[in-house]
Amino acid sequence: MQDKKQFSLIIGDRRLPLDIHAVAFDEPGGVAGLDRPTFTFRFAYRHIPITARFSDHDDCAAIELQGDVGPMPFSAESWLARAELQTVLDAANAHLGEVFRLVDGRILVVGSVPVADPVTAVGLVTAITHFLVPVKPYLETIAVFLAPPGEAAASGEALRPGWRRIVPGKR
Repeated sequence: MQDKKQFSLIIGDRRLPLDIHAVAFDEPGGVAGLDRPTFTFRFAYRHIPITARFSDHDDCAAIELQGDVGPMPFSAESWLARAELQTVLDAANAHLGEVFRLVDGRILVVGSVPVADPVTAVGLVTAITHFLVPVKPYLETIAVFLAPPGEAAASGEALRPGWRRIVPGKR
């Protein structure tokens, strides 16, 4: 008798109770004629909280991603950090399409990625990875300016100290 290996989908630090090789929606209407589900889950990538929303519209499954990268510093905090971050965001958007947006003073990473049929857990993770891998170098560059979320929460300051505006004559 051969042992059946069980595989689980782990997103963030949560183990989901499903076998990634057994979950699939392979009929146009979903499983047993039911509508395909629309669901939302969250995970962290490089300490960035990301919300993922799966939906199936007009026979096109897609996953929409949105992550809060951090605050855009004010010019008064550091005009140089703000200008350099804007340069990074502009370069990323020129290269990848509009994946970075400024909303209410926050830098967001957003995108929508198609999910191949049949929809499986492996397909979902593949779609998310397909979006995040090209974004990773830009997130690493942005991290040069912004303090990690844990440090930012502890200090109350999201900008790395090296990018703080230095007032002449004061130290």
